[in-house]
Amino acid sequence: MKNGDTAPVNSLSLIFFSVVMANLAPVLILPIFYTFTPLPEGELTERLLALVKRANTQVRGVFTMHLSAKTTAANAALMGLGNTRRIVVGDTMLDRYTTDEVEVVMAHELGHHVHRDIWRLLLSQSLLMLGGLYLANLAFHWVVQTQHYYQRFADPATLPFLFALLGVFGLVVMPIGNGLSRFIEYQADEYALHATGKIESFKSAMTRLANQNLAEVEPAPLVEFLFHNHPSIQKRLRHADEFATR
Repeated sequence: MKNGDTAPVNSLSLIFFSVVMANLAPVLILPIFYTFTPLPEGELTERLLALVKRANTQVRGVFTMHLSAKTTAANAALMGLGNTRRIVVGDTMLDRYTTDEVEVVMAHELGHHVHRDIWRLLLSQSLLMLGGLYLANLAFHWVVQTQHYYQRFADPATLPFLFALLGVFGLVVMPIGNGLSRFIEYQADEYALHATGKIESFKSAMTRLANQNLAEVEPAPLVEFLFHNHPSIQKRLRHADEFATR
């Protein structure tokens, strides 16, 4: 098999590995590091399950993830795939956020399910990696086989060029992937605002998350373009205000 011929196989392997990890994470991997306990029955549990029903999906239950033993960061998520899917809310969120705020955060997470974002991201990231590595492979072959700057592919002297090539690969692919991710996050915010109608709770939850997780409220445009996979908090708040005026 020639160099580069394994790229499609590697991309398919990456997708398969990502799916397996997503399925096993809440039942096998994360419990190694964090304690999970069922969230007691009550208003919050009922609201979250109602959101799940509205999103036309099913979960194995609602759980508290005890993050406070290791971090002050807040998080909530829809974890797992198929028979392992569950709602998980960090205890660092439960002790600081109102029921309405937790509800809109979870509505955002369910928006990813409704839009099938896991599969969209897996496919897009795999295609980006496959395409980027294919172009890098062409450039590497051109330098070695056509220009004869190096004697052979395994020549240690090719390492600086290879590292430079990988750097260019990351510089090109990362902003594209992050741009797609920001668009997907925007759509999930839109779903949360539609599903709950709780604009002020959405804004307060986003502000709390930014403060608690030490997120930059309004990064420089170039920094956001290159490195951020979520819209800035300022843009998310503006989105909520725009939604309120429709």
